[in-house]
Amino acid sequence: MWYLFSANLLVLLLSVQSLCAMPSRGILPDSIPQSALLLGDYIQYPSVTGNERQAGQYLATMAMIKGLHVEVFTNHLDTFNFAASLYPLSQNKPNIILLNHIDVVPALNAAEFTYPPFSGTIADGMVWGRGAIDNKGMAVMQLLAMQRFVELAQDQELPYNVTMVSVSGEETGGHTGAKVVASRFAHKLNPIVVFGEGGTGIPSLLMNDPHKKVFTISTTFKRSLWLKLNLKMNTSGHGSVPPKRYAVQEKVRALYKITRWSRREVFSKTTRRMFRELGRLEGGMRGLVLRNLGLFRPIAVRAMRKDGVIYSLITNTITITGIQTPPGAPNIIPQTIDVTLDCRLLPDVDTQEFIEEIRKVLDNSDVKIEVLQEDKMATPSDVGECFIRMANALKRVYPQSGVIPILMPASNDNNYFRALGVPTYGILPVFMDMEYIESIHNIDERIPIDALEKGTQVYVELLKQYLE
Repeated sequence: MWYLFSANLLVLLLSVQSLCAMPSRGILPDSIPQSALLLGDYIQYPSVTGNERQAGQYLATMAMIKGLHVEVFTNHLDTFNFAASLYPLSQNKPNIILLNHIDVVPALNAAEFTYPPFSGTIADGMVWGRGAIDNKGMAVMQLLAMQRFVELAQDQELPYNVTMVSVSGEETGGHTGAKVVASRFAHKLNPIVVFGEGGTGIPSLLMNDPHKKVFTISTTFKRSLWLKLNLKMNTSGHGSVPPKRYAVQEKVRALYKITRWSRREVFSKTTRRMFRELGRLEGGMRGLVLRNLGLFRPIAVRAMRKDGVIYSLITNTITITGIQTPPGAPNIIPQTIDVTLDCRLLPDVDTQEFIEEIRKVLDNSDVKIEVLQEDKMATPSDVGECFIRMANALKRVYPQSGVIPILMPASNDNNYFRALGVPTYGILPVFMDMEYIESIHNIDERIPIDALEKGTQVYVELLKQYLE
C-alpha cells in the first residue's frame, strides 16, 4: 500500500530535520490554496545550484507526509536527488516519471525585487520568489497531483508506478542531478515515459486567432557544445610598435568571420512537424506556407530570419561568451588568447563535422579548438501515445486549446533520459501572460495561483488516463 511511510531510516531522519527547520509564514487567509502555501514555503529554502540539500529534504518530507514512498539517491552537502513514488521502487513496476529540479539561479539583484527573492510571498493572487516558475512551481504541481491521484485510485493495485523525481544542478548542466540519476539509478526507476520541463502555454502565438491558447510540448532539443579556441603567437611584446600580425588581432579577424558565417537552414523531421501543426492551427495564407515548407521554403526562410527565436530552430547557432588574455599592462601585447563559444546544434548534427566547418570558416590553422563540454546526441521522442495523453490532459483543463510538438532551442535534464531511449517530453502545463514567462531568471519571478491550480489539474488529468 502506498500510504505506508518508507522505512528508509535516512529519510526519516531528514524529515525530522526539515520539519524542525520549516519556515514560519504567520497568519494567512484560509482561502489560500494548498498549492500556493506549499510553494511559498518551498521558495524560502534558497537552493541556488550547489546548495540544494535543505530544499530537497523539505520537499522529500512533504512527499512522505502525503503518503508517498521516498528514496534518496544522493545526499551530500552540495547536491540532493530523490524519488517519491506511489509504490516502492523495489517493486520494479513500469514507471511514469514526473521530473523537476530543485536548484534555482542566483538572485544577484535582490534589491530590485518587489518582495525578497526567497521570501515566498503570497500577494496579489501570485506566489513571488526565485524558483516560483523555474522550477519549484512545477514540483508542487506534480506532488499535489500525485496526492489527488492516490485519492482517485481508491486503493486499486495498479500495474504501473508514478514517481516524482527531484534533482539538483539543472541550471548548470545537470551533471550533479539528472545525469547521476539517469546513469546510476535508471534501473531502479524503470521508466516508460518522462515528463519534465520544456514547452509551455504561449500567448498570442497565432496571428489569425491571437486569443487561442496554444501549448508547446518539446520532443527534442538543440544540444549544447562548448568550445575553446586558443591562439598562440610569439611576437614583440611592446604595444608602441605593433607587429604586422599578433594573437589578438588575428583572433578578432577570425571571430569576425564566425559572426558573418551564413549557416545553412535545416528543416528536420521535428521542425517540419512543428511548423505543420502550427500551420493547421493558424490557417489562412500563413498557415498554408507553414504546412508546405517544401513549396514555400524561400518565402518561409526570409520571414524566419527576422525572428531570432524562430530562426534558431532551423540553424546551428554560435554565441561568443568569453574572450581572455593573460593579465598585463595595457602596453603589453598578449602572446596568447582564448575564446569560448556556446554552440547549439540541431538534432543529428555530428560534433566533429561541425568543428571542421568552424575550422574552414576561421581560416587559420594556428587556432586550436578544444571541446569543453557537449550534450549527448539523443533521438527525438515520438509524437505517440504518451504525447497524446499529455495533449488530452491540457485540452481537458484548457478547452479549445491547441497543442504542438516543438524542438527546444535550449537543453535541459530531459536529454539524459531521452538518451536512454525513454520517451521524454518537456512541458510546464500552465498558461500565463508573457510578463510572467519573462520573469524567469529575472527580477520579480512569480506565478499566478490560478496557473498553479490549473497546472496541478493537468497532471491529474494526465494520470487519470492511465485509469481509463
